[in-house]
Amino acid sequence: MPRLSALLLSLALLTTAACGSRLSDEERAAAVAGGGGSLGPSGRTTGAAADIDATTDTVAAGPTETVAPTEGSGGAGGEAQAAGPAGPAAGGACQPGSATGPGVSPTEITVGNVSQLSGLVPGFGQTSINGAKAYLNMVNNQGGVCGRTIKMVVADDRFQSATNRAETEKLADKVLAFVGSLSVVDDGGAPVIDSTGTADLSLATTKTRVAAKNNYSPNPINPDPAAGNGLRKILEHFKQTDGIKKPAIFYQNVATGVNQSNSYKVDFQAAGIPVADENVYPVSPTATNFNTEANHMKSTGVDFVITVAEVNAMANLARSFKSVGYFPRVPFYGAQVYGQKFLELAGDAAEGTKVGLIFAVPEEAATNQAMAQFNTWYARTAPGADPDFFALAGWVAADMFVTALTAAGPDPTKASLLAELAKLTSFDAHGAVAKINPAGKQAPSCFHVLHVEGGRWVKKHPATGFQC
Repeated sequence: MPRLSALLLSLALLTTAACGSRLSDEERAAAVAGGGGSLGPSGRTTGAAADIDATTDTVAAGPTETVAPTEGSGGAGGEAQAAGPAGPAAGGACQPGSATGPGVSPTEITVGNVSQLSGLVPGFGQTSINGAKAYLNMVNNQGGVCGRTIKMVVADDRFQSATNRAETEKLADKVLAFVGSLSVVDDGGAPVIDSTGTADLSLATTKTRVAAKNNYSPNPINPDPAAGNGLRKILEHFKQTDGIKKPAIFYQNVATGVNQSNSYKVDFQAAGIPVADENVYPVSPTATNFNTEANHMKSTGVDFVITVAEVNAMANLARSFKSVGYFPRVPFYGAQVYGQKFLELAGDAAEGTKVGLIFAVPEEAATNQAMAQFNTWYARTAPGADPDFFALAGWVAADMFVTALTAAGPDPTKASLLAELAKLTSFDAHGAVAKINPAGKQAPSCFHVLHVEGGRWVKKHPATGFQC
Protein backbone atom coordinates (compact mmCIF):
# COMPACT_ATOMS: atom_id res chain seq x y z
CA MET A 1 0.00 0.00 0.00
CA PRO A 2 1.20 3.52 -0.66
CA ARG A 3 2.75 5.69 2.03
CA LEU A 4 1.50 9.22 2.68
CA SER A 5 0.58 9.59 -0.98
CA ALA A 6 -0.20 13.12 -2.07
CA LEU A 7 1.07 14.73 1.13
CA LEU A 8 4.63 14.23 0.04
CA LEU A 9 6.69 16.74 -1.88
CA SER A 10 7.61 17.41 -5.46
CA LEU A 11 11.37 17.24 -5.81
CA ALA A 12 11.59 19.97 -8.38
CA LEU A 13 9.35 22.32 -6.41
CA LEU A 14 7.64 21.59 -3.12
CA THR A 15 4.06 20.39 -2.87
CA THR A 16 1.96 22.24 -0.29
CA ALA A 17 -0.34 20.16 1.88
CA ALA A 18 -3.75 21.07 3.27
CA CYS A 19 -3.47 23.78 5.89
CA GLY A 20 -6.19 22.63 8.29
CA SER A 21 -5.27 21.42 11.74
CA ARG A 22 -6.59 17.93 10.98
CA LEU A 23 -6.00 15.61 8.07
CA SER A 24 -8.97 14.32 6.13
CA ASP A 25 -10.03 10.69 6.50
CA GLU A 26 -8.74 10.07 2.97
CA GLU A 27 -5.32 11.47 3.83
CA ARG A 28 -5.11 9.39 6.98
CA ALA A 29 -6.16 6.29 5.07
CA ALA A 30 -3.45 6.97 2.54
CA ALA A 31 -0.88 7.14 5.30
CA VAL A 32 -1.83 4.05 7.27
CA ALA A 33 0.50 1.68 5.45
CA GLY A 34 3.66 3.46 6.60
CA GLY A 35 7.12 2.27 5.66
CA GLY A 36 8.63 2.49 2.20
CA GLY A 37 10.04 5.63 0.68
CA SER A 38 13.66 6.59 0.44
CA LEU A 39 14.02 7.37 4.12
CA GLY A 40 16.66 6.36 6.59
CA PRO A 41 15.96 4.01 9.48
CA SER A 42 12.53 4.72 10.89
CA GLY A 43 11.95 6.01 14.37
CA ARG A 44 14.50 7.90 16.38
CA THR A 45 17.55 9.95 15.67
CA THR A 46 20.50 8.17 14.12
CA GLY A 47 24.12 9.22 13.99
CA ALA A 48 25.07 11.44 16.92
CA ALA A 49 24.38 10.01 20.35
CA ALA A 50 20.76 10.47 21.38
CA ASP A 51 18.66 9.75 24.44
CA ILE A 52 14.99 10.01 25.34
CA ASP A 53 14.07 12.73 27.81
CA ALA A 54 10.94 11.21 29.29
CA THR A 55 9.86 14.37 31.08
CA THR A 56 9.61 16.41 27.88
CA ASP A 57 9.00 13.55 25.46
CA THR A 58 11.76 15.00 23.34
CA VAL A 59 14.47 13.13 21.52
CA ALA A 60 17.40 15.14 22.77
CA ALA A 61 20.26 14.83 20.34
CA GLY A 62 23.17 15.82 22.51
CA PRO A 63 25.98 18.00 21.19
CA THR A 64 26.58 16.99 17.62
CA GLU A 65 29.59 14.77 17.09
CA THR A 66 32.97 16.40 16.94
CA VAL A 67 35.08 13.92 15.05
CA ALA A 68 37.84 14.34 12.51
CA PRO A 69 36.95 13.33 8.96
CA THR A 70 38.42 10.07 7.80
CA GLU A 71 40.13 10.10 4.45
CA GLY A 72 38.19 8.22 1.84
CA SER A 73 35.00 7.78 3.84
CA GLY A 74 32.50 8.39 1.05
CA GLY A 75 32.19 11.06 -1.60
CA ALA A 76 35.12 11.94 -3.79
CA GLY A 77 37.53 10.91 -1.06
CA GLY A 78 40.88 12.24 0.06
CA GLU A 79 41.59 15.91 0.35
CA ALA A 80 38.16 17.07 -0.78
CA GLN A 81 36.63 15.07 2.04
CA ALA A 82 38.77 16.60 4.73
CA ALA A 83 38.27 20.19 3.65
CA GLY A 84 36.61 22.66 6.00
CA PRO A 85 32.94 23.53 5.89
CA ALA A 86 31.49 24.55 2.58
CA GLY A 87 29.75 27.33 4.48
CA PRO A 88 31.17 30.23 6.50
CA ALA A 89 34.53 29.68 8.17
CA ALA A 90 33.96 28.20 11.59
CA GLY A 91 35.70 29.44 14.71
CA GLY A 92 38.54 31.65 13.54
CA ALA A 93 39.02 35.14 14.93
CA CYS A 94 35.40 35.47 16.06
CA GLN A 95 35.05 34.52 19.71
CA PRO A 96 31.90 34.17 21.85
CA GLY A 97 30.43 37.43 23.05
CA SER A 98 28.68 38.12 26.33
CA ALA A 99 25.08 37.75 25.13
CA THR A 100 22.97 34.93 26.48
CA GLY A 101 19.33 34.20 25.72
CA PRO A 102 17.10 31.51 24.26
CA GLY A 103 19.41 28.95 22.71
CA VAL A 104 22.58 30.96 23.37
CA SER A 105 25.13 30.19 26.09
CA PRO A 106 28.82 31.07 26.37
CA THR A 107 29.76 27.75 24.79
CA GLU A 108 26.73 26.51 22.82
CA ILE A 109 24.03 27.41 20.35
CA THR A 110 20.92 25.25 20.67
CA VAL A 111 18.55 24.73 17.76
CA GLY A 112 15.28 22.83 17.68
CA ASN A 113 13.76 20.38 15.26
CA VAL A 114 10.14 19.20 15.35
CA SER A 115 9.71 16.39 12.85
CA GLN A 116 7.43 13.48 12.08
CA LEU A 117 9.22 10.43 13.44
CA SER A 118 6.43 8.12 14.57
CA GLY A 119 2.70 7.71 14.12
CA LEU A 120 1.23 6.67 10.79
CA VAL A 121 4.43 7.25 8.82
CA PRO A 122 7.39 6.21 10.99
CA GLY A 123 10.69 7.88 10.17
CA PHE A 124 9.30 10.36 7.64
CA GLY A 125 11.41 13.27 8.93
CA GLN A 126 14.54 11.29 9.74
CA THR A 127 16.65 11.99 6.65
CA SER A 128 16.04 15.73 6.94
CA ILE A 129 17.33 15.54 10.51
CA ASN A 130 20.30 13.51 9.30
CA GLY A 131 21.16 16.07 6.62
CA ALA A 132 20.93 19.05 8.98
CA LYS A 133 22.94 17.30 11.68
CA ALA A 134 25.57 16.26 9.14
CA TYR A 135 26.21 19.90 8.26
CA LEU A 136 26.28 20.97 11.92
CA ASN A 137 28.66 18.12 12.74
CA MET A 138 30.98 19.39 10.04
CA VAL A 139 30.85 22.93 11.42
CA ASN A 140 31.40 21.74 14.99
CA ASN A 141 34.38 19.74 13.81
CA GLN A 142 35.92 23.03 12.68
CA GLY A 143 35.31 24.73 16.03
CA GLY A 144 31.70 25.82 15.74
CA VAL A 145 30.58 29.37 15.02
CA CYS A 146 32.37 32.13 16.90
CA GLY A 147 33.67 29.49 19.29
CA ARG A 148 30.29 28.01 20.11
CA THR A 149 29.31 24.48 19.10
CA ILE A 150 25.79 23.85 17.84
CA LYS A 151 23.45 21.38 19.52
CA MET A 152 20.20 20.12 18.03
CA VAL A 153 17.23 19.06 20.14
CA VAL A 154 14.70 16.94 18.25
CA ALA A 155 11.02 16.44 19.07
CA ASP A 156 8.56 14.01 17.49
CA ASP A 157 5.10 15.32 16.50
CA ARG A 158 3.73 11.79 15.94
CA PHE A 159 1.90 12.92 12.78
CA GLN A 160 -0.40 15.15 14.85
CA SER A 161 -0.84 18.85 14.13
CA ALA A 162 -1.68 19.59 17.78
CA THR A 163 1.46 17.78 18.91
CA ASN A 164 3.52 19.68 16.34
CA ARG A 165 2.28 22.90 17.91
CA ALA A 166 2.82 21.69 21.48
CA GLU A 167 6.38 20.53 20.82
CA THR A 168 7.17 23.75 18.95
CA GLU A 169 5.85 25.76 21.91
CA LYS A 170 7.97 23.71 24.35
CA LEU A 171 11.14 24.41 22.41
CA ALA A 172 10.54 27.97 21.19
CA ASP A 173 11.84 29.62 24.38
CA LYS A 174 14.82 27.27 24.60
CA VAL A 175 16.28 27.44 21.10
CA LEU A 176 17.70 30.13 18.87
CA ALA A 177 15.99 28.72 15.77
CA PHE A 178 14.38 25.64 14.27
CA VAL A 179 16.53 23.90 11.67
CA GLY A 180 15.72 21.04 9.31
CA SER A 181 12.25 20.15 10.65
CA LEU A 182 10.09 18.00 8.38
CA SER A 183 6.46 17.07 8.94
CA VAL A 184 3.29 17.04 6.88
CA VAL A 185 1.48 18.57 9.86
CA ASP A 186 3.84 21.53 10.30
CA ASP A 187 0.84 23.88 10.19
CA GLY A 188 0.57 23.22 13.93
CA GLY A 189 3.80 25.03 14.76
CA ALA A 190 3.46 27.77 12.13
CA PRO A 191 1.79 30.38 14.36
CA VAL A 192 4.28 29.65 17.15
CA ILE A 193 7.37 30.48 15.11
CA ASP A 194 5.83 33.80 14.17
CA SER A 195 4.40 34.75 17.56
CA THR A 196 7.68 33.93 19.35
CA GLY A 197 9.91 35.58 16.75
CA THR A 198 11.80 32.35 16.14
CA ALA A 199 13.47 31.67 12.81
CA ASP A 200 12.44 28.45 11.09
CA LEU A 201 14.86 27.07 8.52
CA SER A 202 12.81 24.07 7.50
CA LEU A 203 11.18 22.59 4.43
CA ALA A 204 7.59 23.85 4.75
CA THR A 205 4.94 21.35 3.65
CA THR A 206 1.62 23.02 4.52
CA LYS A 207 0.21 26.24 3.14
CA THR A 208 0.22 27.75 6.63
CA ARG A 209 3.89 27.01 7.16
CA VAL A 210 4.83 28.17 3.66
CA ALA A 211 3.14 31.51 4.37
CA ALA A 212 4.67 31.95 7.86
CA LYS A 213 6.83 35.06 7.83
CA ASN A 214 9.60 33.41 9.86
CA ASN A 215 9.89 30.32 7.66
CA TYR A 216 12.97 30.35 5.44
CA SER A 217 12.70 27.21 3.36
CA PRO A 218 15.65 25.55 1.58
CA ASN A 219 13.17 24.92 -1.25
CA PRO A 220 11.08 28.11 -1.26
CA ILE A 221 7.82 28.46 -3.14
CA ASN A 222 5.44 31.34 -3.63
CA PRO A 223 2.56 31.00 -1.15
CA ASP A 224 0.14 32.32 -3.78
CA PRO A 225 -1.57 29.22 -5.28
CA ALA A 226 -2.07 31.09 -8.55
CA ALA A 227 1.71 31.16 -8.98
CA GLY A 228 1.90 27.43 -9.64
CA ASN A 229 4.89 25.43 -8.47
CA GLY A 230 7.61 27.28 -10.36
CA LEU A 231 8.15 24.41 -12.79
CA ARG A 232 7.74 26.48 -15.97
CA LYS A 233 11.43 26.62 -16.90
CA ILE A 234 11.92 22.91 -16.34
CA LEU A 235 8.90 22.16 -18.50
CA GLU A 236 10.13 24.52 -21.18
CA HIS A 237 13.46 22.68 -21.17
CA PHE A 238 11.79 19.34 -21.87
CA LYS A 239 9.54 20.96 -24.45
CA GLN A 240 12.63 22.16 -26.30
CA THR A 241 14.85 19.09 -25.87
CA ASP A 242 12.25 16.31 -26.06
CA GLY A 243 9.44 17.97 -27.96
CA ILE A 244 6.82 17.20 -25.34
CA LYS A 245 3.30 18.20 -26.37
CA LYS A 246 0.91 16.01 -24.40
CA PRO A 247 1.60 16.06 -20.67
CA ALA A 248 -0.30 14.07 -18.07
CA ILE A 249 -0.81 14.57 -14.36
CA PHE A 250 -1.20 11.44 -12.26
CA TYR A 251 -2.24 11.98 -8.65
CA GLN A 252 -3.47 10.05 -5.68
CA ASN A 253 -7.00 11.25 -5.09
CA VAL A 254 -6.98 13.07 -1.77
CA ALA A 255 -7.55 16.77 -1.17
CA THR A 256 -3.88 17.62 -1.45
CA GLY A 257 -3.54 15.70 -4.69
CA VAL A 258 -6.37 17.70 -6.22
CA ASN A 259 -4.81 20.99 -5.10
CA GLN A 260 -1.37 20.06 -6.36
CA SER A 261 -2.75 18.85 -9.66
CA ASN A 262 -4.32 22.26 -10.17
CA SER A 263 -1.00 23.97 -9.38
CA TYR A 264 0.74 21.83 -11.98
CA LYS A 265 -1.89 22.84 -14.54
CA VAL A 266 -0.80 26.46 -13.99
CA ASP A 267 2.82 25.49 -14.70
CA PHE A 268 1.96 23.57 -17.87
CA GLN A 269 -0.21 26.41 -19.13
CA ALA A 270 2.62 28.89 -18.54
CA ALA A 271 5.01 26.61 -20.48
CA GLY A 272 2.64 26.53 -23.46
CA ILE A 273 1.73 22.85 -23.11
CA PRO A 274 -1.67 22.79 -21.38
CA VAL A 275 -2.92 19.53 -19.94
CA ALA A 276 -6.05 18.09 -21.52
CA ASP A 277 -8.76 17.04 -19.07
CA GLU A 278 -8.57 13.46 -20.35
CA ASN A 279 -4.92 13.31 -19.28
CA VAL A 280 -5.49 14.10 -15.64
CA TYR A 281 -5.53 10.81 -13.73
CA PRO A 282 -6.84 10.65 -10.17
CA VAL A 283 -6.28 7.24 -8.56
CA SER A 284 -7.19 5.73 -5.25
CA PRO A 285 -4.50 6.27 -2.59
CA THR A 286 -4.59 2.53 -1.91
CA ALA A 287 -4.31 1.40 -5.54
CA THR A 288 -1.16 -0.45 -6.61
CA ASN A 289 -1.86 -1.46 -10.23
CA PHE A 290 -2.00 1.33 -12.78
CA ASN A 291 -2.21 -0.64 -16.05
CA THR A 292 -5.54 1.01 -16.90
CA GLU A 293 -4.04 4.49 -16.59
CA ALA A 294 -0.89 3.44 -18.45
CA ASN A 295 -2.95 2.02 -21.32
CA HIS A 296 -4.99 5.20 -21.56
CA MET A 297 -1.84 7.33 -21.67
CA LYS A 298 -0.56 5.04 -24.41
CA SER A 299 -3.74 5.42 -26.46
CA THR A 300 -3.79 9.23 -26.15
CA GLY A 301 -0.08 9.67 -26.91
CA VAL A 302 0.99 11.14 -23.57
CA ASP A 303 4.68 12.03 -23.74
CA PHE A 304 5.36 13.62 -20.31
CA VAL A 305 4.15 12.36 -16.94
CA ILE A 306 4.34 14.14 -13.61
CA THR A 307 2.81 12.73 -10.42
CA VAL A 308 1.55 13.81 -7.04
CA ALA A 309 2.41 10.55 -5.34
CA GLU A 310 4.93 8.82 -3.16
CA VAL A 311 7.79 6.64 -4.29
CA ASN A 312 5.94 3.30 -4.13
CA ALA A 313 3.17 4.59 -6.42
CA MET A 314 5.74 6.08 -8.80
CA ALA A 315 7.51 2.73 -9.03
CA ASN A 316 4.19 0.94 -9.58
CA LEU A 317 3.34 3.35 -12.40
CA ALA A 318 6.75 2.74 -13.98
CA ARG A 319 6.15 -1.01 -13.83
CA SER A 320 2.71 -0.53 -15.39
CA PHE A 321 4.27 1.35 -18.31
CA LYS A 322 6.55 -1.60 -18.87
CA SER A 323 3.68 -4.05 -18.51
CA VAL A 324 1.61 -2.39 -21.25
CA GLY A 325 4.58 -1.88 -23.53
CA TYR A 326 4.62 1.91 -23.41
CA PHE A 327 7.25 4.36 -22.29
CA PRO A 328 6.51 8.11 -22.20
CA ARG A 329 9.19 10.27 -23.77
CA VAL A 330 9.73 11.96 -20.39
CA PRO A 331 8.64 9.93 -17.36
CA PHE A 332 9.38 12.76 -14.91
CA TYR A 333 7.31 11.46 -11.95
CA GLY A 334 8.40 14.13 -9.43
CA ALA A 335 8.60 13.98 -5.63
CA GLN A 336 10.93 11.30 -4.30
CA VAL A 337 11.82 9.81 -7.64
CA TYR A 338 15.44 10.80 -7.04
CA GLY A 339 17.08 8.32 -4.71
CA GLN A 340 17.96 4.68 -4.44
CA LYS A 341 14.52 3.60 -3.27
CA PHE A 342 12.83 4.27 -6.62
CA LEU A 343 15.58 2.38 -8.44
CA GLU A 344 15.15 -0.58 -6.12
CA LEU A 345 11.34 -0.63 -6.32
CA ALA A 346 10.98 -0.03 -10.06
CA GLY A 347 13.90 -2.20 -11.15
CA ASP A 348 14.56 -2.06 -14.89
CA ALA A 349 11.28 -0.15 -15.35
CA ALA A 350 13.14 2.85 -13.91
CA GLU A 351 15.43 3.03 -16.94
CA GLY A 352 15.03 6.26 -18.87
CA THR A 353 13.42 8.21 -16.04
CA LYS A 354 14.24 11.91 -16.34
CA VAL A 355 13.94 14.54 -13.65
CA GLY A 356 14.84 18.19 -13.16
CA LEU A 357 16.15 19.06 -9.70
CA ILE A 358 17.19 22.23 -7.87
CA PHE A 359 19.55 20.42 -5.49
CA ALA A 360 22.98 19.11 -6.33
CA VAL A 361 23.25 15.36 -5.74
CA PRO A 362 25.81 13.09 -4.06
CA GLU A 363 26.78 11.63 -7.45
CA GLU A 364 28.46 15.00 -8.22
CA ALA A 365 30.98 14.71 -5.39
CA ALA A 366 33.97 14.55 -7.75
CA THR A 367 33.19 18.03 -9.11
CA ASN A 368 31.17 19.61 -6.31
CA GLN A 369 32.95 20.17 -3.00
CA ALA A 370 29.69 20.69 -1.11
CA MET A 371 28.54 17.23 -2.22
CA ALA A 372 31.88 15.67 -1.34
CA GLN A 373 31.48 17.11 2.14
CA PHE A 374 27.85 16.03 2.27
CA ASN A 375 28.84 12.44 1.46
CA THR A 376 31.51 12.36 4.16
CA TRP A 377 29.45 13.88 6.94
CA TYR A 378 26.17 12.19 6.07
CA ALA A 379 27.91 8.82 6.25
CA ARG A 380 29.40 9.76 9.61
CA THR A 381 26.15 11.12 11.00
CA ALA A 382 23.78 8.41 9.75
CA PRO A 383 25.85 5.32 8.89
CA GLY A 384 24.04 3.06 6.44
CA ALA A 385 21.19 5.49 5.70
CA ASP A 386 20.58 6.36 2.05
CA PRO A 387 20.49 10.11 1.40
CA ASP A 388 17.46 11.48 -0.40
CA PHE A 389 15.84 14.78 -1.33
CA PHE A 390 14.94 15.55 2.26
CA ALA A 391 18.50 14.91 3.43
CA LEU A 392 19.79 17.41 0.87
CA ALA A 393 17.17 19.94 1.97
CA GLY A 394 18.22 19.48 5.61
CA TRP A 395 21.87 20.09 4.70
CA VAL A 396 20.99 23.30 2.83
CA ALA A 397 18.78 24.48 5.71
CA ALA A 398 21.66 24.03 8.17
CA ASP A 399 24.04 25.88 5.82
CA MET A 400 21.53 28.73 5.66
CA PHE A 401 21.35 28.84 9.46
CA VAL A 402 25.13 28.87 9.89
CA THR A 403 25.46 31.59 7.25
CA ALA A 404 23.00 33.85 9.09
CA LEU A 405 24.41 32.94 12.51
CA THR A 406 27.93 33.85 11.43
CA ALA A 407 26.73 37.16 10.02
CA ALA A 408 24.93 37.90 13.31
CA GLY A 409 28.33 38.02 15.03
CA PRO A 410 29.49 37.00 18.52
CA ASP A 411 26.27 38.08 20.30
CA PRO A 412 23.45 36.43 18.32
CA THR A 413 19.82 36.89 19.28
CA LYS A 414 16.58 35.74 17.69
CA ALA A 415 16.06 39.23 16.29
CA SER A 416 19.56 39.57 14.85
CA LEU A 417 19.34 36.12 13.28
CA LEU A 418 16.05 37.01 11.60
CA ALA A 419 17.55 40.28 10.39
CA GLU A 420 20.36 38.39 8.66
CA LEU A 421 17.98 35.82 7.18
CA ALA A 422 15.93 38.66 5.70
CA LYS A 423 18.99 39.51 3.59
CA LEU A 424 19.15 36.05 1.98
CA THR A 425 17.64 36.78 -1.41
CA SER A 426 20.26 34.84 -3.40
CA PHE A 427 21.66 31.76 -1.71
CA ASP A 428 23.25 28.61 -3.15
CA ALA A 429 24.58 26.83 -0.04
CA HIS A 430 28.04 26.94 -1.58
CA GLY A 431 26.96 24.88 -4.57
CA ALA A 432 24.53 22.50 -2.88
CA VAL A 433 21.44 24.11 -4.41
CA ALA A 434 20.54 26.32 -7.35
CA LYS A 435 20.25 29.95 -6.29
CA ILE A 436 17.19 30.32 -4.10
CA ASN A 437 15.45 33.34 -2.59
CA PRO A 438 14.33 32.14 0.84
CA ALA A 439 13.70 35.66 2.13
CA GLY A 440 11.37 36.44 -0.77
CA LYS A 441 9.73 32.99 -0.80
CA GLN A 442 10.50 32.70 -4.49
CA ALA A 443 11.03 29.43 -6.31
CA PRO A 444 14.38 29.06 -8.09
CA SER A 445 14.55 29.35 -11.84
CA CYS A 446 17.69 27.22 -12.15
CA PHE A 447 17.83 23.43 -12.31
CA HIS A 448 19.75 20.45 -13.64
CA VAL A 449 18.57 17.25 -15.28
CA LEU A 450 19.31 13.67 -14.27
CA HIS A 451 18.44 10.43 -16.07
CA VAL A 452 18.37 6.84 -14.91
CA GLU A 453 20.90 4.90 -16.95
CA GLY A 454 22.16 1.42 -16.17
CA GLY A 455 20.35 1.38 -12.84
CA ARG A 456 21.88 4.60 -11.53
CA TRP A 457 21.28 8.32 -11.57
CA VAL A 458 23.41 10.19 -14.13
CA LYS A 459 23.69 13.96 -14.46
CA LYS A 460 22.92 14.87 -18.07
CA HIS A 461 22.48 18.64 -18.29
CA PRO A 462 24.33 20.86 -17.85
CA ALA A 463 27.70 19.17 -17.49
CA THR A 464 28.30 20.95 -14.19
CA GLY A 465 26.22 23.22 -12.03
CA PHE A 466 22.73 24.37 -13.02
CA GLN A 467 20.95 25.78 -16.04
CA CYS A 468 19.38 29.18 -15.39
